[in-house]
Amino acid sequence: MSHIVAIAGGSGALGRTLVDALKNSAYKPLILARQSNQALEGDIGVPVLQADYSNQDLLVQLFESHKIDTVVSCITNYDDSHNIELNIIAAAERASVTRRYIPSIWSGFDYTTGQGKASPFAASRIALLDALSMTKLEWTAIFPGIFLDFYTLSIPSYTKRSALAIDMDGNAAGLPGDGNYPVYFTHTTDLAKYTTAMLGLEHWEKKYFVYGDRMTWNEAVAVAEAAKGVKFSVAYDPIEKLERGEITELPGHKATYAHLLGSHSADAKAMFQKIMAGVAVFMAEGQMVYKGPLLNEIFPAIKPLKVTDAMIPNTAA
Repeated sequence: MSHIVAIAGGSGALGRTLVDALKNSAYKPLILARQSNQALEGDIGVPVLQADYSNQDLLVQLFESHKIDTVVSCITNYDDSHNIELNIIAAAERASVTRRYIPSIWSGFDYTTGQGKASPFAASRIALLDALSMTKLEWTAIFPGIFLDFYTLSIPSYTKRSALAIDMDGNAAGLPGDGNYPVYFTHTTDLAKYTTAMLGLEHWEKKYFVYGDRMTWNEAVAVAEAAKGVKFSVAYDPIEKLERGEITELPGHKATYAHLLGSHSADAKAMFQKIMAGVAVFMAEGQMVYKGPLLNEIFPAIKPLKVTDAMIPNTAA
């Protein structure tokens, strides 16, 4: 059996984390990227293959010439990138050597078809799963909850801190609903460990859940306040507000407008708020529910990072 695993979007934050884990395993990772990157290739010692995601025929040739057994996608879905991934799925189905596929889901929600009408995130992910269900590929989707990296103060990560509900840098929080429902968190380094271990399973279920820690948003805010030794400014967004496409603006959101949408304009803010409000509605309604195979139980030797440990500030001078 081939042990060659291609990471689509492997030069990004989650992709790099997965590549690092695969480098120290029985698998040979390859990075698929839109552009060749000799500097990155030399830095991490992993081949970076230029992939024309718009050309299925070239993708098939790439998969077959490099004997790629498994494709793991870490392509972001902020825009129409899921259309690119649909092309990758089709090419993987056509390639005679490719057997397995993990789509770029990496979500806290096991979205239903009805939810696809309320959120572009949900719609794009549902489209990927629908496409995979029409193939002969063995595939699975992994649901890690929210990346704990967003709130870490001293633990290295390729994933930048992000003010999703809690703004660690701004000492503030904007919580969906009453903040008293369960939320699941997983650090990307732990997610990479579980994903690498899962590759060794002889058979895959259609979905796997995993988490490093579970608590309510209110509990997470209390941990953050204790870690930083300050009181956070906390706002609660009722579902009615969220359904209007509005959320409490946190200090860290302004940098996100430019990072994700390339602009600080009012339009960028409105777009970001609409996207986040859709996700927040699902949270406030308690839809982050884990029902299915749990990687924590399948691989108990992996000890994931907890929220309390992640929020410890760096006290080094």
